[in-house]
Amino acid sequence: MAAPWANPHISKSAMASIDNPAWSGLTAADLDGAVALNAEAGWNQTAADWRFMLDQGEGMGVRQDGLIATSMLLPQGDRLAWIAMILVTTRWRRRGLASELMRLCIARAGELGLVAGLDATEAGRLLYLPLGFADIYPLTRWQVTRWQVSQWQAGGAKAIAGAGVRPMTAGDLVRVAAWDKDIFGAHRNTLLAHLHGRCPERAFILEVGGQVRGFVLARNGRLASQIGPLSADDEAGAIALLQSAIAAEPGPIFLDAADHHGNLQVVLADLGFTKQRGYMRMLRGQERPLDDPNRVFLIAGPELG
Repeated sequence: MAAPWANPHISKSAMASIDNPAWSGLTAADLDGAVALNAEAGWNQTAADWRFMLDQGEGMGVRQDGLIATSMLLPQGDRLAWIAMILVTTRWRRRGLASELMRLCIARAGELGLVAGLDATEAGRLLYLPLGFADIYPLTRWQVTRWQVSQWQAGGAKAIAGAGVRPMTAGDLVRVAAWDKDIFGAHRNTLLAHLHGRCPERAFILEVGGQVRGFVLARNGRLASQIGPLSADDEAGAIALLQSAIAAEPGPIFLDAADHHGNLQVVLADLGFTKQRGYMRMLRGQERPLDDPNRVFLIAGPELG
């Protein structure tokens, strides 16, 4: 999607505080600089993540002798626009760049007639509440750094044979996307196909009586594999899907889990996962979720919703 922000209307107060660097839409030529920014922040995104977001959304870049700040706005169907990747390099922080990038994202979501949403860090949440964002539900990033498939057997995990979980094929994506729309509240066909292509070995579907009742996808990251989204009708199905995705391949793993599923947290802790940080899912001008929290167990990631 072409970025509409080639000549943004930057506020005078922001101009005074940021020494007037150049603002323009992000393009594929910015991939290396964007990955360098998220690497500096310790984030997990790769060039493939940025390329997908640029294809599907609208990015803003701030430049002075290179890329110094970014933001992304990802429309999700006809209801939601996801704000993500607001990054500022260390020496340019506290000059108003992040606030201005957020203002532009909010304004652009309004122009599109979409509800603005984001997953906020604990510090970010305090900044977004005065901007009209409301808490929807909390999330936690869990990580395991030295996962080995042998740990699965050593941990005494229950066998999932017969639970209805099997590897997801590309031919399953149409049915999975149709089922997911009812949960997420918008079509995510392109995202689900992208994630399946990124990490097919961790893609699984749960079927009962030939009907989709859950799925999990994943992607390779700069630091770890990111498992998610994971949606299911109940916790037992979600845990079976999670077990399958974890056991499929060794290596470090990140995942972002909804806190209201307590049994899932117990399973993660038993498997050696530890909490990295918390998030709050927030919507602007909307106090009720657009998705179905009861069936959302893992999100795709703070940058993808």
